[in-house]
Amino acid sequence: MQSGATFSYQTRPQLDAGQEAALTAYAALYGRVERSLFAAMQTKASMNDLKRQFLLKYGITARQFNAIRVGLEGKIDSIKARRPELIGELQSRIKKAQKTIQKIQERLETLRKPEAAFKKGKTVKTLSPEDRALAISKAAFKLHQKKRRLHILQTKLAAMQTDQKDGHVRLCFGSKKLFHSQFDLEANGYADKSAWKADWQAERNSQVFILGSQDETAGNQSCPAVVAADGTLTLDLRMPNACEADHGKRVQIAGVRFAYGHDKIVAALASSQRIAAKTKKGADTIKRIGSALSYRFVRDAKGWRIFVSCSVPAAALSTRQDLGAIGVDINANHLAVSILDRFGNAAKHLRIDTHTYGKSSDQAKAIIGDAAVKIVAMAATSGKPVVVENLNFAKKKAELEGARRAMARMLSSFACNQVIASIKAAAFRAGVQVIEVNPAYR
Repeated sequence: MQSGATFSYQTRPQLDAGQEAALTAYAALYGRVERSLFAAMQTKASMNDLKRQFLLKYGITARQFNAIRVGLEGKIDSIKARRPELIGELQSRIKKAQKTIQKIQERLETLRKPEAAFKKGKTVKTLSPEDRALAISKAAFKLHQKKRRLHILQTKLAAMQTDQKDGHVRLCFGSKKLFHSQFDLEANGYADKSAWKADWQAERNSQVFILGSQDETAGNQSCPAVVAADGTLTLDLRMPNACEADHGKRVQIAGVRFAYGHDKIVAALASSQRIAAKTKKGADTIKRIGSALSYRFVRDAKGWRIFVSCSVPAAALSTRQDLGAIGVDINANHLAVSILDRFGNAAKHLRIDTHTYGKSSDQAKAIIGDAAVKIVAMAATSGKPVVVENLNFAKKKAELEGARRAMARMLSSFACNQVIASIKAAAFRAGVQVIEVNPAYR
C-alpha cells in the first residue's frame, strides 16, 4: 500500500455578517482575477511577468496569486487529460448513430413497399394502409431526430479535434448549465434576465482556494489554523490587500469542527515544526517541516462550506491474500460481491444496490460511499483483500445511441471511476489491500 494519501474534509462553519461579507468580497476578487489570468494566459505571456502585473493591478499577495494559478492550471490540465477520451467516446457514438440511422432507413424502405409486413416473434402480419402510414410516420420522425443527433455529435467532434490539435482549452466559469439557462428563463425558474444574471455572477464568484505548503506555519501561511482549548479550530484568513480597507487584514473564524477527519487535520497541524538544517553551501539554518493544508471556501445555497485537504498516513495493512478475497463486480445499478475462501471457492454472494439515477451529485456520492464502506468493513473483519476490475465504462456510454431509454439513463448517471475511488479511499483508511485485475483475465 502507499505510504500516504491526500484526503479532503468539509464542514459548514457558523459565520457572522462581517465574516460572510469578507468571504463574499474575497470570492468576488478571486473570481475576477482567475478569469483575467485565464484570458492573459492565452497570450503566452511569461507567468512571472503576469504575476508582477496582477499583484499590483488587483491588490493580492504572491501566495494568493500562486493559489489562483495552481487552481487554474489544475482545471486546464484536467481538460487536456480528459479530452482524448472524450474524442474517442464521440467517435464511437457517431459510429453507433450511423448504424442506427442505417437500420431505420432500411425499415422505412420496407414499410414503403406495398407488401409491407410487420414481424412479431414467429408471426408475420401484413400491415393495413392505416397501420403502415402510422409506422412510416414514426420511423421518419425517429430518423429525423437521429440525423439531428448525428450532426450535433459530428460538430462537437470537429470542434474538439481542432482544440486538441491547437492545444486550445475552453473554460466556462459559472458552469455551462447555468449559462445556457438564460436562453429559456421561464423553464429554468427565472422571472427575468436580471434574476438569472444575479445567480450567474454569484456562481462565478463563489469560491476561494488557499494554497498550503509544508514549509509554512501550520501548513498554510495564508490561513493558519490553531487548535483551541475545546478542540475546535480557529482559522486566521489573510485577506487580499484590496479588501483590507473594508474587512481588515485578517479575518478569524473560530469554532470550526469537522464531523469527519477532524483528528487527521489536528495531527497534520501538529506535524509542523522548526528543525536545524544546512543550506546548499553548508551553512547552518532553521527550516520548517510538516504537512501542507490547503483550504477551499465554497458558497452554496445554504451558505459557506470549508474544505481542507491534507496528507494522511496509511493505516497498517490488516489483510492477507492467503485468507481469500472479496471480489467486487461493478455494474451500472449495483455491486455484486463474492466472498471467496482461501481456495478460491465462492463462500457467499450478495448484492449492494447503487441506484444513482435522478440523484444529485452529493446524494450519488453518499450512496456509493456507503456501499464502499460496507464492502471494506467486510474485508477488514475477515482479513481478506478486496479485488476489483479495472473497468472503463467509456465504451458502454458510447453505446447510448440507440439504447433503450432506461438503460441509457442508467449508464449515463453511473460513475464507475467514483466507485473504484471510493473503495480505494475507504480501504486506505482501514488498512485493506485493494487489488485491481484486468476483466479479460478474471
